[in-house]
Amino acid sequence: MKHTIAPPRVAALLAAGFGLFSLTACGDDSNPLLTATATLTAGPTSNPNTSNPSSAGDPTGDPTDGTTGDPTDGGTGETDDPTGEPQDGPHALGTIFLGESHPAAGGNSSPAVSASFVPDAGTGAAQGCTESVAGCQLALVPDCGGGCDADEYCGFDDSCEAACLRICDASCGADEVCYFPAPNTPGCKKIESFDAGALTFLGTPIPITLFPPYAFMSDDNASPFAPGGTASVQASGASNAGFAAFEKEFTGTEFIQTSPKLDALGFAEVFGDGPLPVRWNAGDGEVTITATVTSSDFAVGTITCKADDPSGKFDIPRAALEAAVDGDPAVNIAVSVQRQRVDVYKDLTTKGELTGVTVQPVGYLNIITSSTEFHAFQGCNPGEAVCDNTCVDVQYDAANCGGCGKACAGDDACVEGTCNGIEACNACAEESQTGGCKAENDACAANAACKALETCIAGCQTQECLYMCGENVEASTIDLYNAQIQCLCDEVCVGECNGLCS
Repeated sequence: MKHTIAPPRVAALLAAGFGLFSLTACGDDSNPLLTATATLTAGPTSNPNTSNPSSAGDPTGDPTDGTTGDPTDGGTGETDDPTGEPQDGPHALGTIFLGESHPAAGGNSSPAVSASFVPDAGTGAAQGCTESVAGCQLALVPDCGGGCDADEYCGFDDSCEAACLRICDASCGADEVCYFPAPNTPGCKKIESFDAGALTFLGTPIPITLFPPYAFMSDDNASPFAPGGTASVQASGASNAGFAAFEKEFTGTEFIQTSPKLDALGFAEVFGDGPLPVRWNAGDGEVTITATVTSSDFAVGTITCKADDPSGKFDIPRAALEAAVDGDPAVNIAVSVQRQRVDVYKDLTTKGELTGVTVQPVGYLNIITSSTEFHAFQGCNPGEAVCDNTCVDVQYDAANCGGCGKACAGDDACVEGTCNGIEACNACAEESQTGGCKAENDACAANAACKALETCIAGCQTQECLYMCGENVEASTIDLYNAQIQCLCDEVCVGECNGLCS
């Protein structure tokens, strides 16, 4: 090998002109080495022509933001029945959400209440884009490559393909809203409400009355519904366009309680190689488990997994957790377990008209109750990785250099995630002859004078021998030989040979 001279041999980096410089790389072992979202899940459904809801249902699996899993955040727009079946026909849709969330370690419950009404469920807000990974859903993040224009943003089109989308940036008045009267052409129109009037809740643990646009504020640290308890909501009816007055009952879902508690899980269970085990007191609702993963370079990804409530258990696949951050080491995993129930009514009516929007005469209503338990797990520090179920500094651990199981050979050290020393330098030098330094090696091999110089140096055991090899050699030949060494030490094998080149 041209650059792998075993101790005590010395290869030489020759300087064009007078004199020589010695290169101890790949040779002298006397040289010191450098050291060192909740998901909307559906519940009970009703018969299309009756106002009596049933008590069981199926999840939709659509991700939402936050631990409460409020489906009204960011709009609704479901086009499927909460049972997963297609809707019976065109309809307006109302969604009333009552949720509570609590930490696994114990403490107060945080309430959340919201409501939204859309005139045509078939033209509501688009659902998020996801892909299936190990049986769970990974929320996708749009990537528009070279970026978008100043009046655009990167998002998803109707086919979940990343695309630059036009920002609605028309200058509108205080009583107007920006919209697109034609594709990519922003305009303004008068704000028109579509609601159900005042909402008054009866039989709930805390008093709740909401007026359009239904902003909920409360100092109570309590659930807005009683688990298994019956309550009702009265709507006064829209003043203009919206739902006509109604009164509907709903039943609260049972509170979710993990067992063992999420915060009792061990480090190896959460960050090890196997699936992350989640257990809870079994029920008859619909359970969705959400995990938000943060990597060492602060990338964030979220997965949601549907679970069988009566079984009381689910193992989050490690493959799904790793896919959330493209396989990078996780430094934080936040897990939430959510149980939901949905009472569905399909016998409501609407009234009024909206500009440029169809108001469907039939109204459906989903009343969702949700209970969520959550906990965040702190993993390894940046630069560390989970190896054999423990945190290891893969930047300076010779047994796991740059990654788990990547051991350095011999007495080489691990420096900034790269093996550094004689063994690593020699191995890199050998690879470079047909790799990154192939051109330099081939150029010397094709030149008789350079080849002779290289052969002479390879047989040297002393510095005096090196000087003798360089005597009467033309500067151009020395440059040709030096190019191989410079490529090795300054470009291709910098980390492996650092501290050995001189």
